[in-house]
Amino acid sequence: MVVRAVRSALEQRPSPPTEVIVVDDCSTDGTGEAAARAGARVVRHEVNRGEGAARNTGIAHARETWVALLDSDDEWLPHLLAMLWPLRDGHVLVGGASLNCPPEPGSDRYAGVLGRRSVVLGSPTALIYPENFVAASGTMVRRDVVQAVGGYLPELKGGADMDLWIRVLERGTGLIVPWPVALYHLHSGQVTSDATMMSGAHGAVARRYAGRPWWSEAAFERWEGCAGYDAARREWAAGRRTEALSRAAGVLRSPTRTLGAAGILLRRARLRRQSGTVDRRGAPTVAFMPGAAGPAVDGARDLRGMSSLAALAALAVRPAHRVVAASAAQGLTARLLGARQVTRS
Repeated sequence: MVVRAVRSALEQRPSPPTEVIVVDDCSTDGTGEAAARAGARVVRHEVNRGEGAARNTGIAHARETWVALLDSDDEWLPHLLAMLWPLRDGHVLVGGASLNCPPEPGSDRYAGVLGRRSVVLGSPTALIYPENFVAASGTMVRRDVVQAVGGYLPELKGGADMDLWIRVLERGTGLIVPWPVALYHLHSGQVTSDATMMSGAHGAVARRYAGRPWWSEAAFERWEGCAGYDAARREWAAGRRTEALSRAAGVLRSPTRTLGAAGILLRRARLRRQSGTVDRRGAPTVAFMPGAAGPAVDGARDLRGMSSLAALAALAVRPAHRVVAASAAQGLTARLLGARQVTRS
């Protein structure tokens, strides 16, 4: 995995980064040697110090004003630096969305900001609710600001990225673009697969900053509604129905928590729909409607074997970025269903 990560950094277009640093946190499986062969400068810890300390070591050894993070099991898309670098002026961090990629293709999930315009983060409040959508592996950050706020806190076992982004955003603004720049590869053994732990870490990090000028009690309570809804679902799935109903009642007793849960459900529905607009190459997806002429391009969704109604139903569930339509009516309906571009064949 580390070789894939290093290569994805070195294969940025049109230009690679100045340097690629890999921190070998006292591994015993040849990770450092593999990273060096792939072209990285390897810095090794003689004792295992954990994720936060490893990231701090990498940042300390960097020579440039800006650093871009990349976990060893993730992958940059080839346009990450070209997309983010021109946007950095006036901000302390710049990031993009990611695609959460399970081993099986076809069910990737978009993660990041919604809509078609970049979002300026003027404070850390948006990371508390709806969620921390600043992906570590898709973010560039000013090195001097990270060091000024103390870097990563090595003692945090979860929520360390969110904690750092909060302190960084207290020093300036961030810009997040609504387009994937990284692939987050899902696999067993990841810390983020423990939903209960991650939720607890999010809440603990958020509560640490209560009382700051930007702090919003309402935003935190909305997040509690989201966390309560997710906990109720987990309890129900585990067969603990009484506990699930108790969790749900706790959400419904507070109008603010109820609105928070409703808001996160709407956001997740929109994220699922946006997942269909980009593929793992970072290219916009294309769908061919029934009756459309012309050869399907590589990776396109060919819906021409369906009826028009079935094809439109498929687009309603998972829209494509561009739709090749056979008629004006098809094109209009496809646009209403979320297609950003429509072409008549």
